[in-house]
Amino acid sequence: MTKKTTVVLALALVIGAGFAQGELSIKDGDQIAVLSGQDFEIWGWSPSGYMRLLTDELAKAGVKKAPWIVLHGQKTDQMLAHLDSEVIAKKPVCALIIPGTRDYNVFEHPPVDSSFTKNLEAIVTKLQEAHIKPVLVTSYSWNSDLANPVNQHVAEHNEAIRSLAHAQNIPLIDFVKIVDVENKAVPFDGSLAAKAVVNQMFAGEVLRSLGESEQEIAACRKAWLDTPGAIQLPPSVSVNTYEKLKAGAKAAGVDVGPYMADVLRKGLSSPNN
Repeated sequence: MTKKTTVVLALALVIGAGFAQGELSIKDGDQIAVLSGQDFEIWGWSPSGYMRLLTDELAKAGVKKAPWIVLHGQKTDQMLAHLDSEVIAKKPVCALIIPGTRDYNVFEHPPVDSSFTKNLEAIVTKLQEAHIKPVLVTSYSWNSDLANPVNQHVAEHNEAIRSLAHAQNIPLIDFVKIVDVENKAVPFDGSLAAKAVVNQMFAGEVLRSLGESEQEIAACRKAWLDTPGAIQLPPSVSVNTYEKLKAGAKAAGVDVGPYMADVLRKGLSSPNN
């Protein structure tokens, strides 16, 4: 990315859904709203959290002032209630809408409540009327295996998000489908490394939505695997270091936690890696 880059909002990351392409110029001082049903203490600001990764990459592009307007941990009706005063009034250039699972209990199986869709429709309409580009995002649960009842419930709400994006002809980051594609290459075994990789994947998709080149995204993804502190165990390590330690623990027939502590205590791997 170059300084004060003009980026094209191509959002070609959509898998299985089409949308009209637009253009977006982002420069230092521009703002991007993030309306999320997730808590950023978990997903956002850890060393390998997607908000931290994105902030650092945008800074390299000349966006020195962190661009984020963040509403997190909210249901869609709360997002809507705060939209005018906390988002539109600040005039961001675009808004990521990540409903998450805050609106419903993933362990129950009611149909998708009409208020979920109506709230999202109202949010999208208000943003468009204010000339703010909305970008919808599907939710990723523990995995996308529909044999898991939890994932079935999430999938039904994701389909509502896809339908709205298609009906309104707006960009969609269909993240759960992107995870499915990469699952062939990345071992999502429920480990802490997998959680860090999912954060890194999402950061890459947001960069793509802002027009970042495939070559630059691939370079970011490769570099992020060595991000210090991505795996939040005592001590913290990068994804690549954790994977090496996990393989060593498996070979030794022991749990990775004690194995990692023992190896690092002996100084065979730096805790800063």
